Amino acid sequence: MGIEQGILPGCGSVICSGGKGEAEHTPEKVIGKPRYEVINREQLCWRRVDVERLIGEEHPARAIWEFVGKLDLSRYSEEARAMEGKAGRPGWEPRLLISLWVYGYSEGVNSGRAIEELCEWEPAYQWLTGAQVINAHTLTDFRIKHEKALEELFVQVLGLLAADGLITLQRVMQDGTKIRANAAVNSFRRKERVERGLKQAAEQVKVVGAMSEEETSRRMAKARQRAARERRERLEQAFEEFNELVKEGKDKEKRRVSTSDPEARVMKQPDGGFAPSYNVEIDTDAKSGVVVAVGVVQAGNDFEQLEPGIERVEKNLGKTPDQVVTDGGFVSRDNIVAMKAREIDFIAPCVDEAGKGESSYEGRGVDAAYHSSAFVYDAQSDSYRCPQGKILSYEGKEQRHMQISYRYRAQRSDCQRCPVKSQCCPGNRVTGRSVHRGEELAEVTEFRQKMQTEPVREIYRQRAQVAETPNMWIKAKFGLRQFSVRGLRKVGMEALWACLTYNICLWMRLRWKPGVAVVLPA
Repeated sequence: MGIEQGILPGCGSVICSGGKGEAEHTPEKVIGKPRYEVINREQLCWRRVDVERLIGEEHPARAIWEFVGKLDLSRYSEEARAMEGKAGRPGWEPRLLISLWVYGYSEGVNSGRAIEELCEWEPAYQWLTGAQVINAHTLTDFRIKHEKALEELFVQVLGLLAADGLITLQRVMQDGTKIRANAAVNSFRRKERVERGLKQAAEQVKVVGAMSEEETSRRMAKARQRAARERRERLEQAFEEFNELVKEGKDKEKRRVSTSDPEARVMKQPDGGFAPSYNVEIDTDAKSGVVVAVGVVQAGNDFEQLEPGIERVEKNLGKTPDQVVTDGGFVSRDNIVAMKAREIDFIAPCVDEAGKGESSYEGRGVDAAYHSSAFVYDAQSDSYRCPQGKILSYEGKEQRHMQISYRYRAQRSDCQRCPVKSQCCPGNRVTGRSVHRGEELAEVTEFRQKMQTEPVREIYRQRAQVAETPNMWIKAKFGLRQFSVRGLRKVGMEALWACLTYNICLWMRLRWKPGVAVVLPA
């Protein structure tokens, strides 16, 4: 009987087989060139994926999906175009789109294009979508399209957290933070330049609209027409924003508007620099740190933002806070009076106006012997007398930080001929020396006395930890140091998305138990 030989795949040994009684032997090892598996990165691979096992039971994506599933999302269905019984591709479920954005923001992803890419390979996004990919335009449009539905969703979440005991409104802390706009500093233009650009944009729209299909493809023609039209619209909005700058009291020399984001304003940053930004006002409940209200404004300071913040809290939860705590940027005479009228306990650092006045004199080189305290007030004549015997007459009144200030001024001729001018009003060559007499309201005096007590000071010392935590999360963890959208309305929605995400993440840390079904208060 013959012998059959063969080489096993992947093995260098030869197997010999024969008839009964025949001996088996292994020849000497064959020495040859090593063989390796060929790596082909151009091939298409099909593989089985168990989507449910892509993430563990403790993964935050599961909590977000379950939490969003407990909410009433019927408002989002009002604008749905794909309907049962009608031809066409079905739309994406609002629950899925909301969950994707919430999870995206929680991971520092605030771009529709980035989420689209992550849906292709990242397990958590694959689990949420069922291993499907969602178009970036669909995601982006959803984020900025449903403004009223998003506001109602935010309020709905607040209601659930309040029912779960995470909100009391006994103490609310308000803080403003600057977030950079999606615009460069060099995009700011004066009115005259915007007018020229607007004329050029209008002409460009006409030229592009007159291009024939022979000169360019239909797709390219539409893209060019859209770009030209959008540029003209931005310039038209920029031109309108100059009127807003006039209302804001901006000097003519400072009236500049961004052609990229006309509604953005140049604001001072925490590092001392200046950049196009929006001011995001956040109200936080002190009990658990839940954000109970958020608003985006164009004002760089917080003086006029206290009452609007209180009104947003009232609108969201139907209740006025018992106490509101802020930093010194919110402190003004009007705010003290307004909080007193609302019966809200207002806590904030109290600024010593007198001390500020004395330091300002020192900064201008005024000798201590000629500070305002050295001037004698005569109530009968309503005037002041300086140390040299000259009269300072009443000139007018103005509202300062914490009080009404009455201004008195000397004659210019008296000051220019005065032998102690260099000590009293150095460098003043235009007008005579002035002093101010402050008049403090009873509400301000009461506020000042209250802020001197230790229990109130202790409450204020807790402000930074509570009020600035959401700001830190939104910027550091969520990556929202710069808005990805433009315009006050869209920016306001992105800020609301970030705060909605923060509240859901807070609920996950305080209430969610991995592997246990989400149960929300009725």
